[in-house]
This record gives sequence, structure tokens and C-alpha cells, in this order.
Amino acid sequence: MSYVTILWSGAAAAALLLGIVHATVWLLNRQAWSNLALAVVALSLSGIGITELGMMVSQSPEEWGEWARWCHLPLFFHIVAIVVFVRLYLGAGRRWLMWTIIGIRTAIVIANFSSPLNFNFDSITSVARMHFLGEEITVVGQGVVSHWQWLATLASALLAIFVLDAAITLWRQRTKDARRRALFVGGGILLFLVLATVSTQLVIWGIAVMPMLITPPFLISLVAMAYEMTRDTLRAGRLAAELLESQNRLELAANAAGLGLGVWDARTLQFWATQRSRGLFGFEPDEQIDVDSVAGRIHREDFPRVREALISSIGTRARFQVQFRVCTPQSATRWLASHGDVVVDPHGRLTMIRGVIRDVSEQKQTQEEAEELRRELTHAGRVTMLGQLASALAHELSQPLGAILRNAEAAEMLLSTPSPDLVELRAIVADILKDDQRAGDVIERLRALLKRRQMQFSPLSVETLVKDANTLLRADAAARHVALECCAGDALPMVAGDRVHLSQVLINLILNGMDAINESASSRRRITVAARNVEDTSVEIAVVDSGTGIAADRLPRIFEPFYTTKANGMGMGLSVSRTIVEAHGGRLWAENDVDGGAIFRLTLPTLQGSAS
Repeated sequence: MSYVTILWSGAAAAALLLGIVHATVWLLNRQAWSNLALAVVALSLSGIGITELGMMVSQSPEEWGEWARWCHLPLFFHIVAIVVFVRLYLGAGRRWLMWTIIGIRTAIVIANFSSPLNFNFDSITSVARMHFLGEEITVVGQGVVSHWQWLATLASALLAIFVLDAAITLWRQRTKDARRRALFVGGGILLFLVLATVSTQLVIWGIAVMPMLITPPFLISLVAMAYEMTRDTLRAGRLAAELLESQNRLELAANAAGLGLGVWDARTLQFWATQRSRGLFGFEPDEQIDVDSVAGRIHREDFPRVREALISSIGTRARFQVQFRVCTPQSATRWLASHGDVVVDPHGRLTMIRGVIRDVSEQKQTQEEAEELRRELTHAGRVTMLGQLASALAHELSQPLGAILRNAEAAEMLLSTPSPDLVELRAIVADILKDDQRAGDVIERLRALLKRRQMQFSPLSVETLVKDANTLLRADAAARHVALECCAGDALPMVAGDRVHLSQVLINLILNGMDAINESASSRRRITVAARNVEDTSVEIAVVDSGTGIAADRLPRIFEPFYTTKANGMGMGLSVSRTIVEAHGGRLWAENDVDGGAIFRLTLPTLQGSAS
């Protein structure tokens, strides 16, 4: 076998191997477009080497011309791939010049296969034999150059200008990495492009009798490009190792803090999760995780909330934060808290979700226990409060019950007569029903206050709250010789709240006011309850007493738990009342009236204000 066959076949095989390697890299990472371009450069160079070898071993002008025709096909892909590689890898090069070169080379390859012989020659009359690398090869002897050959020469010149412009642009960035790329890649391509172009043009125009030498110069430039890409691959490998070490350290720190980390790539639909995250969701260390498996572990009642949090985060580009339950095969249901962010591309499409997860089951249990204690304390407060009103409420009930008894006795007397007055009997029955309703209302309010229950929010009239308090307290107020004035207009907007709990707050405030004026003269004992609309967003209820007010040093502390100024007080009434009001989204505070006495104000958001 001749040296020419060995060298050109070896060059084609080397280029083929490089092309396969970089094509494989692109298949594994579809974003590595530079590797795809380099793969096309290498594979097309392999084709150029085969056609060049065919020209050198041709036995006739026709055979040489046919090999030259087929050389244009890999040459087209080779030049286009070089232009694209320079544009992608160097990040430079004028776009209009790139498309001009691609357009000219496209026209050349079309004209090449449309011509009788090939694009370069209209005819080849003879071939010659010459010594090359110690053996005889075939070269062009005499031929007529195509009158369109200047177009191919122009395309080669534009390609050189394009590469030179890209290298200069990169060099001007003044960074070490940019200048190395400009020198090795840009300079390497330019140098061997000029050598290949000059030798080819000398042969075509008949200036020199020698073989077409496209493969050797371009093979050297291909090696330069592959070398630089290999440096990037090695650097990427080092970065991957450093990233893995950083990931291990991050996972170690997250595990120490009881946190799990997770990433979902929307492009590949792959999940990455630390062992802590896998354990929290009940996945095995080597178990494959996908969207369906994660969604299947989230409690069905909580899944809509999780989905809504993610959709909102995608739309607003804000961080998401959500708590939800997971049901795992290994253990009972647990509560998880997750927060993180989403990544979208410039077109607004989701590309990635990153989040941190931690187990909050114990915190949830503690919150539930604290809520249970709060309910028990609130209930105890209501029972204690009603205990204070026992005698007054007994009097409040005795009035309608006594009236019922008297009306019943009167009806019995009328029925004993020979001709009972039916009109009078109907009036007596109506009075009995009215008094029964009155007593029933008091008992129903007592039952509601004594019942141990959770907050149940519903549309509520402030006027109803004030009337409830007035109904339960008017007898006690009368017994204390306190003038209780309640004023709530019918035009007040509705609020969202729990009727029993808010009634407890209002009753507690009124009772505190009556306690504060016990030492005042009977003529000055007055409690005023008034409600007003505040800018259509909230309703304010004010409880005003006619006492001496609150001492300045005590005013900041009256809402503290177990702080009291009463001899037999527990100091929990105002603290519980503020907790109830804040649970409704409102405020409760106290201030001294300029005319004397204290004012307790509470605000509750209206239904419209809550919605906004």
C-alpha cells in the first residue's frame, strides 16, 4: 500500500473518530451545539480526504473530474460547519457575513451538480502523473476553468475575512481565555484555511501542477479546534468534580439543619433530590423519582394548594412557600414546609424548580396543642364571665318566666268562666309566646357561650353582636346602677367572624368597664358602646366608660397575660380578647378619654376589605 493511501486514509479515519466523539457529546447534551458543529467539520473532512485520494489515484480526466465533483459535497458541509463553529464557540463573527458565505457555498454546490463536469472546470483535456511522497499520483494536466470559478475564490476570501474578524473581536476582550481562543482556534483556522485555499486555487487556475491539498491543512486546524474543545471538556470535568464536592458539602450542611434539597428540570423531566428529601417523601435511595410519584405522595386535600403556589410563582417570578402533608408507605402522614423558586426561559416557559424541604410535623403538633389550650382558655374565660353574671342572668330569666306564669293563671281563670273571652285568651297566648321567645333567646345565648367550640367564620352583623351583649348584660348593668347605652347603625357593613368569640370579647370589655366605675357615683356610672364604619374597609367598635381611666404606667401592660389590677382577677381576659380579635384580622387597643375614663377600641375588617 502506498504512503498516499496510508496518510489520506489515516487522516480520514482520524477525522471520522473525532466526528463520532463530538457527535456523541452532542447526543448526550443537546445544548452543546459547538460540539455538533465540530462533529460536522470532522465528518465532512473525512469525506474530503476520501475524494482527494480518489483524485490522486484516478486513471483518466473523466474519473478525476467526477471525484472533484463529489468533493464539493463534503466541502460544502465543512465550510458551513466551520462558519457555525466560529460563531458559536468564539461568540463572534458578523452575522451577515456568515449568511453570505453560506448562501454562496449553497449556490456553488447546486451549480456543481448541475454542470456537465464540475463547478471548477468546464472541461479537462488531460491528466498528468507526478511524484509525490515517493510515488506517482494523478494531477490535472490541461483543462478549461469555469467562468464562475471566481465565485468560489470569493467565498474562500470571505471565509478568511469572517474568521479574521471573529478572532480580532475576541482578542479585543483582553481576557486570557478569550485571547487564547482567538490565537489557537481563530488563528489556527485562518492559517490553514489560507494554505488550503492558496494551494487549491493554484491548481485550479493552472498556476501550479500539484495535487489538491485540502485535507492536510484542515486536519491540522481540526486538531487545533478539537484541542481547545478538549481543554473546555477537561475544565468542565474539573468544575463538575468541584460542583460535586460543593454539592456534598451543601447536602451535609442541609442534613445537619434538617433540610432536604430538591431540583426538578422541566426540560429533561428529571428530579434530583438529597437523601434527606427522599426520606421525607418516603422514597428509597435508588428509587426513580418523577412528577407523578411526587404528586402521588402529597395529600389529596393539599395538592391543589401546592399546585396553586407553584403556578403563582411562575406567573409572578416570586419565591414560593407552602406547607402540605405527605403520605408515605413507611410511616404516618407528616407535615412538610417547602420554599424555593422557579426558573423560566426568556419566553416565560418553565425550565427548573428548586426548593428546600423540612419536616414541620412537630411544629404543627405544637401549634395544634397551643390552639387547643387557647380554646380551653377561651372557653374557661366565657364560663368564668358567665359565672359573674349568674345572678343577673337569673333575674333576666325570672322576668319572662314570671310573666308566663301570671298569664297562664289568668288564662286558667278565663277558661273557668261559662263563656270565656276568646279575644282575651288569644292576647294572653301571644304574651306567653313572646315571653317564651325572650327567655329562649337568653338561654340560647348562654348555651352558645358555654359550648366548647372552634372558631367558625361567617358573615356577621355588628348590630347583632352589640344586641347580644346588651341582652346578656342589661340585667347586670341595672343591678349595678350602670347606664348601658348601645348604638350600632343598621347601615354598617358585614364582617367575617365567629359570633360567639366576638360576643365574648365585647362582653368582657363591657364587664371590665362596669368594674372600673364601681367606685363612681351612681349618677356617673355610664358605659357607651358605639360602632362606626372606617373607610369601608373595617368596622370599629368602641367601649367607653366614665371612670378615672388607666394609669399611664399600666396602659402598655394591660394586654399582657396574667397582668391584672383586680384583687380577684386572673389577668387573662384582655389577653384572650386581643388574641381573638387578631385571629379575625383586626386590632384591639386601649386609650384614655380626654373627658375622663377609658376607651377600648377594636376593629374588624369588612367582607369587602378582607376580599381586597
